[in-house]
Amino acid sequence: MSSNIKKMFSYIVILGLIAMLFGNSTIMAKDKTDIVTMTELIEKEENLTIESWSVYARERTLSIKDQHSFESEVNKLKADFPLFIWKHENNASGWKAIGTYTNAETKNKEIINLMSTRENNQMVTYIIYEVKGSHWDHEAKSFFTTTFEKRTDDIFREKPLIFSCIQGTISDTMDTVLTSEITRLLGVFKGKTIESMKEPNFISVSGQTSLFDQYLEKKHHLNLQLALRTEGLSGKTTFVVGTPIVTFEY
Repeated sequence: MSSNIKKMFSYIVILGLIAMLFGNSTIMAKDKTDIVTMTELIEKEENLTIESWSVYARERTLSIKDQHSFESEVNKLKADFPLFIWKHENNASGWKAIGTYTNAETKNKEIINLMSTRENNQMVTYIIYEVKGSHWDHEAKSFFTTTFEKRTDDIFREKPLIFSCIQGTISDTMDTVLTSEITRLLGVFKGKTIESMKEPNFISVSGQTSLFDQYLEKKHHLNLQLALRTEGLSGKTTFVVGTPIVTFEY
């Protein structure tokens, strides 16, 4: 991940991280995953190039109460996903297991992360499933239309919260100001601004769009985030679009 992208994340992750960890989202049923909708819209724009994408599914559960039940859950996942490589980390604060799998043909990576820790005198477990790739193509789209739902059904006990993120570049030389460009991107996603933050070479917008059904109840039904960073005159402009919360590194 480039230093510019990491800097971009540092500006906009604070808004979403707390909500992501403690769950203030509402989910409604839909036929198409957000990542497919997002990529279809971006691919219609000639000057936008997708360089990487990621999807996170997350569930918080209280049903894993001790190390024995944690290991039982891990063993179940190992049986369901035999191609994944697993690592364990246990300490005084809790237990952690991570399974990873990289597709040899597409190079897309899948990660299953179980983390149990004590909160308010009870064990809480976060189950996170991540899929990410360096480019978007027919195989990536096919995964989300044919395989992704089965993956989440096998991993999670209930319907998880799902967060999608796309990173890329804008090919145009930035003759216009960032505010004009982000207004154009808002139009692509049929969004309206709820909150925004602006610096000389950076701008981010948290907004609302009818395209996505999952939203943050305590943030005015926020379900879209956009960010742009430019390296200056004639420099590269990087974009990030996420719904409803941009990705974070754990």
